[in-house]
Amino acid sequence: MLNDDPVGLSGVSPMTTLLDWLREHRGLKGTKEGCAEGDCGACTVVLERDGPNGQVRREAVNACIAMLGQVDGLSVRTVEGLRGTDGSAHSVQIAMAEADATQCGFCTPGFVMSAYAFSAGGETADADTIHEALAGNLCRCTGYRPIVDAMTKVAGLAVEPAPSVPARTASAVFDGAFFAPRSLDELLKLRKAHPEAMLLAGGTDLGLLAGHRRQPPKEIIHLAHVPELAAIASDKESITLGAAVTYAQAMPLLVAAYPALRPYLSRLGSRQIRNLGTIGGNVGNASPIGDMPPVLLALEATVTLASVRGTRELPLEDFFTGYRETALAPDEVILSLSMPCLRPGEVFFCDKVSKRRDQDISTVAAGYRLRIEDGRIADVRVGIGGMAATPRRATHVEKALLKEGFAAAAAAIPKDFQPIDDWRGSAAYRLQVAANLLRRLELRIAQPARVLEVEAL
Repeated sequence: MLNDDPVGLSGVSPMTTLLDWLREHRGLKGTKEGCAEGDCGACTVVLERDGPNGQVRREAVNACIAMLGQVDGLSVRTVEGLRGTDGSAHSVQIAMAEADATQCGFCTPGFVMSAYAFSAGGETADADTIHEALAGNLCRCTGYRPIVDAMTKVAGLAVEPAPSVPARTASAVFDGAFFAPRSLDELLKLRKAHPEAMLLAGGTDLGLLAGHRRQPPKEIIHLAHVPELAAIASDKESITLGAAVTYAQAMPLLVAAYPALRPYLSRLGSRQIRNLGTIGGNVGNASPIGDMPPVLLALEATVTLASVRGTRELPLEDFFTGYRETALAPDEVILSLSMPCLRPGEVFFCDKVSKRRDQDISTVAAGYRLRIEDGRIADVRVGIGGMAATPRRATHVEKALLKEGFAAAAAAIPKDFQPIDDWRGSAAYRLQVAANLLRRLELRIAQPARVLEVEAL
């Protein structure tokens, strides 16, 4: 569905970006290209799909890095598809106009669509929530104050029901190169038959090949419709997330289990990124500066891999084997990730240091899980990213924390990591940041109320 109308396609590559198709094939020029990297939000559209309890989920996404094959069976709404109940301008558009929230106008359609998704979510109009909802949209005219005013007006507006989209239940193959299985069995057979095909979950990284570089993959296996990969399970002992579960879907459960993840995840990309991006994709990408691997290493996560030969489970620390390299065999896929809940006496913290607060990859990221007994550290796991070719546990730091304390742990960092200089930060800077983060961790444990007060500023 596109703006409430059913659409069938032929003769268009499924690797075409949603943005290019909207503009060049449908003539919907309101959706703009600014960065082609999912950073600026000018291309924001809203996906409308079935949610829990019969509710419709309206999710802002970046059309510049979403491939056309990804939206098969979904409903897409662009700024041209917004209208009031009487066919006039939509209340979000009216609020933007009345607040004088437009300047050059280039970014305005993207802001309107983010505001539309925000208004449909029934969220509060406090400054922090609005800031987080708009973190994926950039205005180069610096006109944010009136945009925030408009967002305040539209918070919690009633949104008309979306038309139902007939769910596709059968697997699909588009253009002989884009495979969209609907069962795990078919996925694993496809993976064995096409070991060179790229696995597409959310596409927030893979989509750059089609959008920014204009070099789409030759073959893609799309994972999002396989039920086992979209499953979420939890109990008192552990949490298990299918590899295709998005950040947006996982956040409520993760934040409830590990409260320190609330501010951390709010800085992971933007809402547009979190609505498509998956934790399994972040792990499978094996970037040394990915945000989630350090957290998952600290939480003692395990990864389950599947193939036609069966399944196997690995500690996450054994999954990363080198720069952008993993233990995944050519015929395997990541099925799920599991992590234990915090046990009695355990605490968890995490930190991200980057050049910008929002919409930036980490220079250094770290996760810490500690068990405190009688005021002493009885057990600890530390995961750090951005300091080596892979995200890694800081085993020397852990040993020093257990035996000698925080000063010795900071001194042990060079035993675990020999970072490189790059444009995100020098090796010396990274080593100093890691030491400073350990000092912050020490203060968190010794003076938790004071640290929470400072971090809230």
